[in-house]
Amino acid sequence: MKLRSLLHYFLIDSISKQCLLYVIMSNKARSLQGVSGQPAPTVPGTTIHTIVEATRTLLARRGYGTLSMREVADRAGITAAAIYRHFPNKDALVDFVVNDTLREFELQLLRVVAPMPVGSFERLAALGTEYIRIATEHEEQFKVLFTRIRQHPRKLADFPGQCGYQVLRQCVVEAIEAGNVREADPDLLAFFFWSRVHGIAMLLFACDFSDTLPANIGDLTAENLFAATRDFVVSGLQAGS
Repeated sequence: MKLRSLLHYFLIDSISKQCLLYVIMSNKARSLQGVSGQPAPTVPGTTIHTIVEATRTLLARRGYGTLSMREVADRAGITAAAIYRHFPNKDALVDFVVNDTLREFELQLLRVVAPMPVGSFERLAALGTEYIRIATEHEEQFKVLFTRIRQHPRKLADFPGQCGYQVLRQCVVEAIEAGNVREADPDLLAFFFWSRVHGIAMLLFACDFSDTLPANIGDLTAENLFAATRDFVVSGLQAGS
């Protein structure tokens, strides 16, 4: 049984938290073996780690289009030739950095899922809160997750862990089966939940709502706004809901 299928088996059948944590650790161990045709994920203190961290920072600040291997080398304090010993070109380097960041992102989501009751709305809310926490506390890394490398967007299936989508979708399916979320297409519901938390994070990156939103929300953090608007999702928008 493939690892991802095994993970879904654990989630669907509500196996204990210990089993889920075992899957998490197995996934982490797998990530240390690297992706086919690419260097293994980095170990702090190594040249490749320095390259990856420099690239991650520059991607978040400047985007893919203006990134150059020479600029990465300058930031890493090495020669451009040293980068080419690990990565054949810019696309390979950026692809690796994005994928490495996505794997760690998925693990963070799984750690949050583990202790929450299977099928509960709280599990979905916990995923949303963690997504927002990662976005706001690690803004540079979060922006790297959605770096567009090619002319056309990548298929979701091409991303490691599908950007955490399968974790979210599985939680949606469980919540439907438990009667805590209405019957609907799970992919459409997962898209709705994802767009909600992603939208909150991206709006706060770009806009200051301090003179717009009600003061009783408190600090205008993404977490507070997520909590303040949660009832709109749970109870709906229609009058009398």
